[in-house]
Order: sequence, then structure tokens, then C-alpha cells
Amino acid sequence: MPIIRRIEHRPLPPTMKRVGIYCRASSKHDDQLASLVNQVSYYTRVVTNQPGWWLIDIYIDIKSAETASQRTEFLRLLQDCRANKLDLVITKSISRFGRDTVDLLNAVRELRELGVGVLFDQETISTADSDGELFITIIEACAQAENESRSENTKMGLIMKAKNGTSGLYKRRCFGYYTDKFGNLQKNKTKLQ
Repeated sequence: MPIIRRIEHRPLPPTMKRVGIYCRASSKHDDQLASLVNQVSYYTRVVTNQPGWWLIDIYIDIKSAETASQRTEFLRLLQDCRANKLDLVITKSISRFGRDTVDLLNAVRELRELGVGVLFDQETISTADSDGELFITIIEACAQAENESRSENTKMGLIMKAKNGTSGLYKRRCFGYYTDKFGNLQKNKTKLQ
């Protein structure tokens, strides 16, 4: 997938904001890639139509957002911010920027210290606002708790099905076993030749 980049060929007037767009999809499934294309297209139009904004680069990751260290474009975005190439980063939502609360807040705080704002479009939160970090913390903590709860519920459901004998995992065909008329596995006592 080609990455669109605009390279500064001339100095920008001091009133121009240098903007980077960060887009992420969790996987290479068709619906995820379509969402990614829509994100890039939409935010490119937003930036180019905003007076005083100059699109510097688009950062695209196709990875889970669990850890920042595995997202190469996110790391490149941080490097460009440290090199003073950007004034503002726009992203669709907090969950696109990161799922781990600690990593997310560390990145937002570092960017704030560098003088780079982050605009989370879906939540209408800007880190330039004094309450931005508080809102991000609350939203991200709730999302992380929901993910952990969903994971625990799935695990508990599998354990309960195994205990109740209703899990299909233990009733599939196995070498050396057969399924009786009740659907239970029974050891095949005949010798294999």
C-alpha cells in the first residue's frame, strides 16, 4: 500500500501548523483495510481544507495497538515529533492511537512536552485543552476495563462449558476414539493394524 507523503520544499510561514495524520487498522481484513483507506482519505481532506494547516506526513500502521513498540509508523511519528517536524497530530480516535492506557498517556505527555498537540476526532478531545488528558485517561481506562472484562468472560465461559461437559472442544474426532450415540468420546479398544 503506497504511503502518501508531502515533503516541505520551502519554509512555511510561522502561522502554518505542520500536521501529521495517524491511521491504524488492527488487521489486513477487507473491512479493516477499507476503514483505513477511508481514514486516510477523510483526514487528508480535513487537513488540506483547513486554512493554516500544512500536511507533512501520513503515518499508517496495520497492527494491534496493544503495544507501541510493535507499531513502526507510530514510532516514526514520535521520532518526527522529537525532530520538531510536526505541530499537530490528528487521529480518528483514542483507540486508534493506542489501547494500553500507560503507553497512550506517556505518548500524549511526551508530545505535549514537545509542543505537539493531538486531536482525537471521534471523542472531540484535544490535548491542547487542559482537561484533555483527564478525558483521555477516563475513556481509555473504561475501554481497557471493558476489553479485560470481555476476555475474562470468554475464558470463564470456556471453563464452565468444560466443567458442564457442554464444550464442543472435547467432542471432536480424535485418533483412537469414537463418538458414542450420546456424542461423548469413547476409547476405541480395537487395535490398529
